[in-house]
Parts: sequence; structure tokens; C-alpha cells
Amino acid sequence: MVFKLLLFIPLFLFAKAPIYQEPWGTDSELRSPIEKEEKIKRNIATQIADLIIDFHQKIISPVDGPRSHFRPSSSQYMRQAIYNYGFLKGFIMGCDRLLRENEEEWIYKKVEENGHIYKLDPAVIDKSLLGDRIFKRQT
Repeated sequence: MVFKLLLFIPLFLFAKAPIYQEPWGTDSELRSPIEKEEKIKRNIATQIADLIIDFHQKIISPVDGPRSHFRPSSSQYMRQAIYNYGFLKGFIMGCDRLLRENEEEWIYKKVEENGHIYKLDPAVIDKSLLGDRIFKRQT
């Protein structure tokens, strides 16, 4: 009898289930789980480019003033291209966009904001899908 008792005591000590459980659960189980926003993992090159673009948009651009003839601006275009196509291809697309930053006539779609006509150039590869119309944008 003592031998059986000695075997039974360690089972209580190492049991994973609690000895007493509420039959209906706890109040914390009734609350809906908090949904966490999924953060997209970016590689180190994309993170560094993101920091440089943030620095340009928050520090340099307000001092120097807006100069872009495009919408979205060239810095935002490069960020979108890097996010959509990866660092290398997005960086090349952004550099190409910077080389086209001028006041020449634009053959694709344009937008009008506050009386100014801007060239619409989103971060897509096939620009022929945009057309050649002018759209008014409310700000």
C-alpha cells in the first residue's frame, strides 16, 4: 500500500493539467482575440533605402521645397517600386524616374492639383496602360 502511494504522489507533482478547472472556462476566453497587424519583413537593403527616403521626405524636402513634376513624387515612387519589385529593380526604376524629372511634354495621363498639371506616373512597368487623359484630383 505504501509503495502504491509513493508512486501516486509524483504523478500529482508532474501533472501538466491543473487539479481544478472551471467548468465553463474563464472570462478571458470570452473576449475576442486582438488582431495583430502583420508586419511585412523587408530585407536590409530595403530598410536602409526606406530610412534614406524618410530622411529626404522629412528633412530635405521641406527645406528645399517641392520640385517634382510627377505624381506620386519621385521619392514616393522609388519607395513603391522597391516595395513592389524588390530593391534592385525598384532602385533602377527610381533612378530612371529621376532622370526623367523635367518640364518636357508628357505623353501619358496627367492629373490636375490646385491649378497645376502634374505627370501621373505610378510605379508600374507598362506605362502604355495609363492613357493620355487629364484627371482632376481633389485635395
